[in-house]
Amino acid sequence: GMAMAGGEEGQLPHMQLRQLVSPSASPSSRNASYSRLFVASCAMAAALILTALLAGDQDGQANGPVSTSMSKAEVKSMFRHQVPFQDYPTWTKSLSQINEAGKVNHGVWEYYKGPPFLQRVTMFSGNDVDITYSGNLVRRIIGLPLNFGKWEGNYFINNFEGQQMRFLQSNKHSVIVVPPLSEGNEPLLTDRAKERLHHYMAKGHNTLVVCGGPAALHWINVNFFPLTGRRLLDPAWTRGPYEKQEITVGTPFQTLPVTLPNDNNHVHGARLASLPMEAKSYFETKDVSVVFSLNFGEGQLLFIGYDYSYLSKPWVKTLIAGMEFAS
Repeated sequence: GMAMAGGEEGQLPHMQLRQLVSPSASPSSRNASYSRLFVASCAMAAALILTALLAGDQDGQANGPVSTSMSKAEVKSMFRHQVPFQDYPTWTKSLSQINEAGKVNHGVWEYYKGPPFLQRVTMFSGNDVDITYSGNLVRRIIGLPLNFGKWEGNYFINNFEGQQMRFLQSNKHSVIVVPPLSEGNEPLLTDRAKERLHHYMAKGHNTLVVCGGPAALHWINVNFFPLTGRRLLDPAWTRGPYEKQEITVGTPFQTLPVTLPNDNNHVHGARLASLPMEAKSYFETKDVSVVFSLNFGEGQLLFIGYDYSYLSKPWVKTLIAGMEFAS
């Protein structure tokens, strides 16, 4: 600290006080003298505080603000375990680790979409989706908002091979919904896209929900079965109604009605004989299954054979229940 000559720290010597304020002075003169004394005292106090802070900065090592209730050592200790992306999953520690895992340049994301783009429910919105009607009905059923009227943002993905899918493939307990596709215009996925979708289902207990009819079954055949060597699904139609099977007990489908309607011939399925042995048929009639799942490691692909051209309450409940398989 700093000590002043002739007196204790922070105080004026008695002789200086008498010189500043004379008892014989007039009242107005004494008031002016006291004012000068007060200003001088404040200036000296400020100088003492500034000297102490400068001395503390030379001794401390931590950077950042320090409050009166915390020392620099306490502030440094509080942030000693801070790491980038601490609120993100463990697999998104740093850009170098992300790049090393996928051997692909991380790229640059738009600021308003910010990585890691993980949502519990994501919807495919590629060029082969009817976003004006059936696709839009599916979007409304599963409750995904548009981004200023556009199918953009974290809730939608328009391809399965880009950077967004690199994050999604490591998600856990989540759902990707593929709405009904245009028949004859089903997207043929690249090998990288197939691998990432397969990884998405096989790890993390994720579910890929595919809605629609023959076009959806063809999309499954050309994009997934060549990887596994399974027999191709055989599209089929039958009048219905479609009966709930005992295998639905203990699943999200348990609370659905005992039958699902045909709804003006907008329901299609696959022949039971063409389903893999490990497949689970939840609703069927005769030899056709209209709701079934295929196992892919820890996750699954769930087929719902309604094209959602109309809002059908039983089929709305089926889609909502289907998304709960990943919980």
